[in-house]
Amino acid sequence: MDGIDRASRSRVALAGDVRSRALAIWPGLDRRKLTRTCGDPERVARLVGRRTALPREAILGILGVGDPAIE
Repeated sequence: MDGIDRASRSRVALAGDVRSRALAIWPGLDRRKLTRTCGDPERVARLVGRRTALPREAILGILGVGDPAIE
């Protein structure tokens, strides 16, 4: 049971980290829209993708999240 708690806590920490990194790199992002992503890296990358010409994989790399399809 403790292992599950740790895993869920790390996902929550990662979600907040992805959103804060996105705001630090792209400060003009709409905070409400960013909040609606729930910290999902794919959704954050989609939101950021509207503001930049970078591909999704590059955005995920910049945010510090590996692409699950590659791993």
